[in-house]
Amino acid sequence: MDLAKWSQQGAGSNALADGFSKAVEFVVTPLAFGVGGYFLDRWLGTAPIFMAVLFFWALAVTVAMTIRDYNARMRAEDDRLMGRTR
Repeated sequence: MDLAKWSQQGAGSNALADGFSKAVEFVVTPLAFGVGGYFLDRWLGTAPIFMAVLFFWALAVTVAMTIRDYNARMRAEDDRLMGRTR
């Protein structure tokens, strides 16, 4: 397997870096919001309500943005393969 050829699949794209950045985004974003919610809960003296709500909200937004980005890229690739322009 030639990693250099595999990582340069598209024009100017780096699949390895894109995959790593998505992995970090899926972990760090909900974690940061969860930690923020934890400190908000401690400050307000509430149960871990804000921690759970902010964590799951950030996770849902991250997943939704990834799905939206994937669909846009697939539409663009489909248009490119079919010869359509927008």
